[in-house]
Order: sequence, then C-alpha cells, then structure tokens
Amino acid sequence: MTSSGTGSPHGSDELSDQQRSEIFAAANAPRDAKGYPRKARAPIPKKFVIWAVAAIIFLGLGGQIAQHFFQSYGKAPKTSTTTSPSLTVTPTTIPTSSTLTSLESYIGVKFIGSAKAHTFTLKTQSNKKWSLDAQKGKVVVLTFYNSICNDVCPVLGAELRQAAQKLGPADTNVEFAIVNTDPNRRSVSLESRALSVPGLSTTPSVVFLTGSVTKLDAVWRAYGIRIIVGAKASQVAHNNAIYFIGPSGALVAYATPFVTESTSGVFSLSAPIIHRYAQGIAATASSLVK
Repeated sequence: MTSSGTGSPHGSDELSDQQRSEIFAAANAPRDAKGYPRKARAPIPKKFVIWAVAAIIFLGLGGQIAQHFFQSYGKAPKTSTTTSPSLTVTPTTIPTSSTLTSLESYIGVKFIGSAKAHTFTLKTQSNKKWSLDAQKGKVVVLTFYNSICNDVCPVLGAELRQAAQKLGPADTNVEFAIVNTDPNRRSVSLESRALSVPGLSTTPSVVFLTGSVTKLDAVWRAYGIRIIVGAKASQVAHNNAIYFIGPSGALVAYATPFVTESTSGVFSLSAPIIHRYAQGIAATASSLVK
C-alpha cells in the first residue's frame, strides 16, 4: 500500500507517506489530563483514521506493531529516513570463544522436540506451488528475509549458499526454504535480489517463497517472525530465525542468525564467520537426514 505526493490520488483511498506520518504523529501527540491534545490540531479525515487502524490490525502480525508505531515511528518525520530501520530484537552479538565447542553451539542451535511443524503453501521464485507437507522425507531449513535483500539477506543468503555446497551427496535430502518478509514487495522471480545478491539463483535446493499478505502473515505468526512496518510503507523490519524441520515434518530445532549492522542499515559479517556459520547449518541439517 504505497503512494507518493502529498495527497491520495483522485478516486483512491490509499494513504501517501506524508499522510501516514501525520496520522502517526497525531496518535503520539502529548495529551492533557482529560485526554485531549495539548495543542490544537486540524481534524484528521475519517477515512485516514479508518485506513490507519485497518493497517495496524491487518499488518499487526503478533500484536506488536501498534506499540512500535507509536514509540518509534509516531514522531514527526525527519529530513533523513531509512528504508530498513534497525530492531532491538535483531541479534548483533557474535558468540564468544567459550561457546564455540561445536558447530551447533556456534550457531546457537536449540533442540525443541518433535511437534509437527506448521504446514503452509506458497509460491516459489518460478511461480510454482510449494507446500511444506510435500517435503516429507527431506530436511527443510526454513529461514526468513525480504525480496529486495536490504536486510539480513546478504549474510544469511551467503550462509545458505555455502551450507548447500558443503552438504555434498546429502544435498538432495535437504531443502532450503526462504519466506519473504516484505508485505509490500511480494512479487519474486529468478532475478529477484533475494536470490541474485547472495548467489542463490542457481542453487537448486533453495526456494524463495511468497504469496498474499494473508498467507505470509499466517506463516510469520506460526514461526514467531514479527514484521514491523514504519510510518512509510517502505520501512519494513523483522526479527530473524532459522528452523530445522525433520524428514517426518517435525519441528526439531531452531537457531538465531547473528549479524553486524552499520549505522546506515547495512548488514554484514566477515567471510570467516559466514563460512563457520554455514558449516553449522550444514552440520545440523545433515544430522537430521535419515
């Protein structure tokens, strides 16, 4: 839901970025004891309020978005903006040497039992239907990042590519599934940056999955991925996770990718750390192959 300029196009109910900012600024305005704004404000058109509330409910994704809007994006817009806001929930701490006793401990694998993984059906980069249920007999490494690759994608994508290369003969028994995390950019193809930037375009065991917001939302909720949309529709951020799903469809383990984020919002890690993390992904996936 994007538009440009200072007002909605004629005949359209979509909000512009400026209108979004005004709504969130008004919602976050200081109030007096009776709940009224301390300074008089021009009334906000009813349809804008309806759209704002609908957007928060529709893209709330776990009930966390409203709080984040009002705390982080409910302020008057500044002269400079970012297209990939940082999240405090994004891990940026590299494990210390005392934890590096094995590849699994290096990537922080936690084994969580044998409950059946939440099933879902989405479309691949080749516009083919992909269902988790149809992967029975394979290990599925399930991850999440966005289609334009301006989040953890360059790091996590490189780790998945190297992990696929390290698996060797076991590669046919392991599928790497990446679920799109951008509700505004859901169209993907073989040329999408999510695949081309980390060099995954020609890796047959990797699928990049997308679908309607409703279908993606169900997957995000089921796997604890919190999508946060800012005052501008282009501002989208999320937490990170890797799940290891066994051949029987059981949700066996998970890990949390770690990255370093620059002040400009660029995610990176050194080549040796990416290599080590990829080894951990490959080792964990390989241990589940039957």
